[in-house]
Amino acid sequence: MLEDLDILKQRLIKLVESVQALSAEKQSLQARLAQSEDLCRSLQSRIDQDNQKAQDLHSQVSQYQSELDGLRKQSASKHSELQGTLDLFKQEHSTMQTQLEKSEREVKALRAVSLQAKERIDAVLMRLPGSTPAEEKA
Repeated sequence: MLEDLDILKQRLIKLVESVQALSAEKQSLQARLAQSEDLCRSLQSRIDQDNQKAQDLHSQVSQYQSELDGLRKQSASKHSELQGTLDLFKQEHSTMQTQLEKSEREVKALRAVSLQAKERIDAVLMRLPGSTPAEEKA
């Protein structure tokens, strides 16, 4: 019976050692679990922040795209307006150029008529009695 008690004692010692080892392993695993959970929370927080930044950037891109579209429309409108003004100036230039050419033709014709009239007047004056060569030159 004493032997049985010794065997039981040995078994209890081994059992206590096993329980203590399991308890230590449990504490170690709990500590690792807590670290893992902290890391997980930290990473989730970082993911949430990155997602928020991504949403903010997406909003900014949308805003910039809207502004860019507005500026493009404004630019196209201004371009159209300036093109219209340019077309008007070109038309006006063409009209003025035509008028200038017409005026130059008229001036040329008037000079020719004026020269012919002067020659006729000179010829009539030469035929008048009492006309002298000095009067011709004057």
